[in-house]
Amino acid sequence: MPSAPAASAALASDAASTAPTRSTTPLRSPEPARAPVTPRQPTPLARPGGAAMAFACLVVLGPLLLGCTATSPYDRDWIAAELQRTTRHALGDATRPPSLPPGVKQASAIGEDDAVAIALWNSAAFGAELAQLGASQADLAEAGALPNPTLSVLFPIGPRQLELTLLAPISALIQRPYRVDAARLDVERVARGLVQRGLDLARDARLAWIDVEAARGRAEARRQLAGTWKEVARITHSRLDAGDAPEFESTTAEADAVDAFDQSERAGTELSAALERLRLTLGLADTALGQHLGTRAAPVDETPPAEETSLLTSAAAARPDVRAAELRIEAAGERLGWEKSKIFNLLGRLDVKPVGTLGGPPLVPLPGGQIDLPIFNWNPGGRGRAEAEIETAALQYQLLRQSVATDIRLARLQLVQALASLHRFRETILPLLERAADIALQSFENGAESYLVVLDATRRLGDGRVRLVDFEADVRRARAHLERHLGRKQHAR
Repeated sequence: MPSAPAASAALASDAASTAPTRSTTPLRSPEPARAPVTPRQPTPLARPGGAAMAFACLVVLGPLLLGCTATSPYDRDWIAAELQRTTRHALGDATRPPSLPPGVKQASAIGEDDAVAIALWNSAAFGAELAQLGASQADLAEAGALPNPTLSVLFPIGPRQLELTLLAPISALIQRPYRVDAARLDVERVARGLVQRGLDLARDARLAWIDVEAARGRAEARRQLAGTWKEVARITHSRLDAGDAPEFESTTAEADAVDAFDQSERAGTELSAALERLRLTLGLADTALGQHLGTRAAPVDETPPAEETSLLTSAAAARPDVRAAELRIEAAGERLGWEKSKIFNLLGRLDVKPVGTLGGPPLVPLPGGQIDLPIFNWNPGGRGRAEAEIETAALQYQLLRQSVATDIRLARLQLVQALASLHRFRETILPLLERAADIALQSFENGAESYLVVLDATRRLGDGRVRLVDFEADVRRARAHLERHLGRKQHAR
């Protein structure tokens, strides 16, 4: 049987083996296992959902796809092609030094069509008006541009977490088609208006050339009349020396000869003034080409005009300003749609916020929107102005069509009357005046008639020759006005 000390030791050993083991370190909560340390990576973004992806495509790809379509084919080349078709002459570059266009050999003897060609080739005034097209094209580019998105950043200062907010003007995408369509129609309207202005320049060049030719004809008629009066004065003075005529006849004849010479000089001055005006119209006012400018006589086009109905139909189809007035109505309608779309102002919104602990990753994109509620303002001012513009444009279009019809009728009447007067005067009246003057002069030289008879017959003949020049000029002017009102040169294709 074991002794008492041995039994106590055995019990102590068993108790020690069965008792829980106690740590000698201080008590603390258990820590999770730590992952291996890796290099720091950029803050991750949570994978966006379908709405966020759609918003990103709308904000990024939408402007890229739409921003390159705001163009118009109605540029300077189109205007040049239209003028080539209607006037049969090329449009030049007014920024270079003046020169003669192809087909015109010299400036000292130009015809009516040559004057039109030179004016379209060199006119600085028309070149300045062509610059309007650049302004309208710039308006088109501006209409096609979209506002830039707005990015706001809230920095993580204090308890606030980092926040990013992107605002995109969705309303601009909705309004852009109306703006672009209106601006594109305005570009076409300006281009067609410039074609009409080119036709006006062609008419002005023709009228300036006609004025020079008429002044030249009047100067020649006055020169011949001055020679006739000089001869009458010589005969009267000889009869006075022979005692066959009283002194007052000789004195009156000498005064008439001096007056005829003065009128001849004034006719020459009028010719010089007409040449200067022609130089300015052709764009040769300050060049050496203009110093030797002259005109070449050409037969009068005596072709009768077409019937009124045919002319009105042709003008309605060919007049550039009629189409420009129609385009103004269409552009006003597009602007009305634009003003209506301004009632709602919609912004696309994309917020990026951290959702991790202590403001850490990941960053979650949150798409949304922002809209102005049209409770008080429905854009009545903009819509009212657009509606008033439509009404104004429609009434101006109606007035223009009436003006075109009236201009055509008046120009045709003037051309018909001018042709009839020219034929009547040239074929009947002028030959009678020439015969009467010859008979009176022969009778005066033979002493059968007095000086008063010669005076009256010679004065009538001189006035008749000047009137013939004016009748020819009237025919040319009436035809130039008629072709301008038609919107093209007759027989042009």
